[in-house]
Order: sequence, then C-alpha cells, then structure tokens
Amino acid sequence: MAKQVNKDNLGYLGVDFQFDLVKCFIEDCEYFKNIEPIIDQNYFTEDTLRIIVGFMKDRYALNESVATYKDLDYMVRGKISDAVNSERVLDTLDKLKKQQLNGIDLVEGYSEKFFKQQNLVKAMNQANEIIKKGDYDKYDSIEELIKKALEVNSLNDLGYHIFDGMDDALKENYRLTIPTGADELDKVLNGGIAKGELGVIIAPSGVGKTSATTGFAATAATTLCEANNYQGYKVMHVHFEDEPVNIKRKYYAYLTGYDACELSKPEIRPIVVDIINNNEYKQFIQNNIVGFHPCSGEWSPTDIERKMKQLIASGFKPDMLVVDYFECLKLERGNSIEDKEYTREGITMRKLEAMANKYNIAIWCPVQGTRDSFNQQIVGLSQGGGSVKKTQIAHIVISFARSDDMKPKDLLNLFINKFRAGKITKTSFWSVTFNNGTCKFDFSTMLDDGLEETMESTQRYNTDMARQVKASLRKN
Repeated sequence: MAKQVNKDNLGYLGVDFQFDLVKCFIEDCEYFKNIEPIIDQNYFTEDTLRIIVGFMKDRYALNESVATYKDLDYMVRGKISDAVNSERVLDTLDKLKKQQLNGIDLVEGYSEKFFKQQNLVKAMNQANEIIKKGDYDKYDSIEELIKKALEVNSLNDLGYHIFDGMDDALKENYRLTIPTGADELDKVLNGGIAKGELGVIIAPSGVGKTSATTGFAATAATTLCEANNYQGYKVMHVHFEDEPVNIKRKYYAYLTGYDACELSKPEIRPIVVDIINNNEYKQFIQNNIVGFHPCSGEWSPTDIERKMKQLIASGFKPDMLVVDYFECLKLERGNSIEDKEYTREGITMRKLEAMANKYNIAIWCPVQGTRDSFNQQIVGLSQGGGSVKKTQIAHIVISFARSDDMKPKDLLNLFINKFRAGKITKTSFWSVTFNNGTCKFDFSTMLDDGLEETMESTQRYNTDMARQVKASLRKN
C-alpha cells in the first residue's frame, strides 16, 4: 500500500526545493513582491529557512524592500543572540548564495500553487466556522477571506509595450480630473484630483479638513461636464466623528452661502429653505452624494470597499470617495500578529490606494497633523504623524496651516507638498480665505508677496521656522 503524502507543508517537495525557493525569494525581487501576501514561513520544514523567510517578510513590511544577502546577514547578526544558531543561519545564507538554480519557472509555479492552496484551506475552515455558528453578520466577510487567500498578482503578466495605445496616452484629458472647487489649487493640480488617485490632506484639528472635503464632494457632485454626461460626479462620503446633521448642514451652507451655524436662526431659516428648494444644484447633490456615519474605528478600508460594492450593485457607482479621516479608520490586519501599528498604517493606506486604482475612483483622505502642527503658519509632510507611508503612498498631498490669529479672519495657508502626476508650479498659498461654515475657498485675499507680513507674524516662533517661511516664499 502506497504511503500517503502529507501536503500540509513544503516537506513533501523536498529540502532542495525549499532551498531553491528561498533563493528565488532573494534573487527574484518581483516574484517575492508578487507572492509576499500569501507566504507563510511556517510551511518551511528547515528551521534556518523559516528564520530567513521570516526576516524577509519583516523587512518588506517595514519599507517594502526585498532583503538582499547583505541585509539578511546584518539581520541575522543583529537579531539572533545565540552564537550557535546565528552561525547556522549564516551558513545557510552562504549555501543559498553559492548554489546553482535551475528550473526557476517550476519552483515558482509549484510554490505559488502550494501557498494558495494552504491559504485557501485556512480560509475555507474559517468560513465553515462562521457558517456553523450561524454568525449572519460575518457572512459578507467570507468573500474577503477567500479573496485574501488567493491574493497574489499574476506571475504571467508580460507587461506592456511603450507605444501601444499612444493616442490614448497623449490625450489632453489623459487624467480624468474632478475639481476641488478651490480654483488656484485646481490650477496647480491641472484640473483637480484624477480618478485612480489618492489625495491626502495634512492639518491639525479645527483647521478645516472636514469642511474642505465636504466642499470637494459638493463641487464634484455639481460639476456638470461631458465626462459625466452633465449629471455630476457621484461621491461616497464616509465621515466618522461628525454627526450626519452637521454634515448635512455643511452641504446646505455650501449651496446657500450662509454659515452652517446660522442656518437655524429664525430670520435666516426661511431664506435658506427657499434658496435650497429653488437651487438648480439641489437635485445633483441629492442624487450624487451618499453619506455613511460609522463609529470611529468601526470600518477599515476593506469594510468601506464591501459597502461600496453594495452601492455599485444598487446602481450607484462612485467617482469619488471621501474618508474623513484616516485616524478614525480601523487599521487593516498585518501579515502577522506581531505587526506594529505603523506597519498596519502603511498597509491601510495602501489598501485605499489599491481601491482608487481598482474602482477607478478619486479618494480624499485627510490625516491628523502632529502636535507641532498646531498654531503654526507652515505644515509640511513631516507633520503628518504616524507612518511616513501614509504620505509616501499618496498621489497628492496638500496641507493646511492656521495660526490662532488667522482663525477669526477665516484665513489659512495652503501648501502643495506632493503632486505625482506633474510639476508643482506653485507650492504655497498665503492668507487664503476659507470659511469652515460654507466649505468654500476664496483666493482673492491671497498674498502675492507676503514675506514681510509672514516674517512679522512668525517672530514668536523659533528661527528655524522663520527661515522655512522665507525659503518657501523665495521659491515662488
């Protein structure tokens, strides 16, 4: 009687196969990047290989780079305190470096199938447990479990040729942009944020992130153009902290020009109702914006995607997603239970970027500024807080700064920190009027040459901050 083969780990393919596979991981960077989401080092029967693959996953989770032999050498020497074990792993590394590798296509092909199979078995077991318990609220998660188990890019992707589809690449509207309504900002962004792009706004509390993104959403919904058949762009607006009534009032204020906090005054309310009911854009905002108010920490990007699928199935296909704001999101799970928060922040923002591409939508997602961004005249990339990946991943990064003396005047300074799609022609907008109550920008108050005024108002800050102001103004 033939002995039954145990296919629960890589042992059934032999030790040599496992060595070949790890060599592929190190020397074929694109292969490792593609398959990394489904790799589990615990499937290796050789303990030194398990350690090496574990270090490779840690390295990739930290900064999305594939570990080289030198990187792994440093990690082994720095992280394994036991001299005997350290020497064993270093010997394995040396063996991997020296060994010849033949049949790389077979090694990579078998390994992909193996990891997918094992992940699928796990997912099916989890799905069965959900069904057995009759946990109806988690039925929607079964689809995500299966999808995640098979999550790996096609290794047969042969790329594209540069001059294929040249006419499309040279189209004037190669970026299908959705304006923000802040005219000077839209000029710098060559029309606004494009479908497929992720935009991040950095600002401390109380400066206007919620009002700005509500204004962006209202502008999108009421922008009538050939690209949307003159019906406006559809927006999915997810807000965590503000109550629905406050968001509704911001939209009413946007339409009427009356500050949101004044709408209920007896002398103003009838006027507001009359303006709204007779406003040609009322129906476009009604038809094009769907709001959601989950509790803070309740929804991850995966949960938002699930809700978006339901909207699409109902006939509402968003062109834009507003997530207000990043720190209120439930972080996506890491690749292991040991993943730190900053690693999961990067994974979470990467999920949003993937959604922008997958569904061809524009996404605005503000992030909270750090403590040193409060009461400042300059806020930059370094004041985004948490993982630097939050801003590295974004296609567009803008920031708002507002000192205490600017708040009563409804003024703020706006900065363009990153624009992946083109050259940044202007980086700073000083003393822009922004009314949190109506969600609208007015650049007519902007200082053309605000060096003296800006330097005067920053004297109470340190010398370094003053130098930054001067350097920023001289650039423009």
